[in-house]
Amino acid sequence: MTNYMKKNQQGIALIQVLLISAVLSVLALYLTSTAKNQVKVAQWSNDKAQALVNINNAESQLLFSLLTEKKQPFTQNTIQSTNKNDSDLSINQRWNFFNYPFVINNNVTVAIQDQAGLLSLNFPEQQRFKRFINAQGYTEIEASVIIDNLLDWQDLDNIPRPNGFENSLGNGQVNNATNNSVRNGAIPDVHDILFIKAIPKQLYSLLIANSTMFRIGAFNPTNAPYSLLVALTDEQKAQQIIAWRNAGQLTKQKFTQLTGIAETDDTFFYPSSYLSINLQSKVGEAMAHKRMVVHITPYVTAKIQPINILSNRG
Repeated sequence: MTNYMKKNQQGIALIQVLLISAVLSVLALYLTSTAKNQVKVAQWSNDKAQALVNINNAESQLLFSLLTEKKQPFTQNTIQSTNKNDSDLSINQRWNFFNYPFVINNNVTVAIQDQAGLLSLNFPEQQRFKRFINAQGYTEIEASVIIDNLLDWQDLDNIPRPNGFENSLGNGQVNNATNNSVRNGAIPDVHDILFIKAIPKQLYSLLIANSTMFRIGAFNPTNAPYSLLVALTDEQKAQQIIAWRNAGQLTKQKFTQLTGIAETDDTFFYPSSYLSINLQSKVGEAMAHKRMVVHITPYVTAKIQPINILSNRG
């Protein structure tokens, strides 16, 4: 009996040891997993901070280059140099102004879009705007409705255009037939067109991608996006322009011979001083983004700032 009790106690003790070992093992695994997660979070935070440092550094270098270097309208080695990632090349040998990504310091990817290459939403040039809308499959009447509503949205009066809409009927009477309201003021952001009900939803994304609030002066079709080039010329010519542009082979002469579009008082083949800049940096699994629109004026005098930041997100 005594031997049986001893064996029974030994068995219970063994089970207790095994249970304690199992609990300790689970606890050790939990602590190890928690430690790994904490290390991972710390590493991610460190990478995120480094990505932000990279972006700020690249931004400073880029803005300095924009102030001190000429913005060549047609750079012969832009895309080839970008693909090589040659660290010996200066920023102005890498950049372009038609939103094709290039790299600064092998850390930050940058895309610059000349605002002169986009449609202006501020009382737009109607013929060019209408061609863009027509190219998306809309009729002349549909295009006129969109443009008239866009213009009525901005003007200060209450007199509707033939195909437009105002808050009143133009004779002092308020239009209560619809819940629409009109801003009757300047458009603060391209996304404001989302509130203009006459613009089809299918057209929103294209208009936002091809329009700007920051275009002042002449239009520059050589830096226009593909869909806008198609509207101004045709699909085949737009593809040829993109191919020349990406190969660094586009010139004024080639562009004019192919498209029939020449420089005028309203059209100028040189990058403007209004630029949108997108910067992206990835370190490990962390990414940082920054988007800004700037006005660069290197030869300013008096109290005018050489760098005027019009929009800053990121």
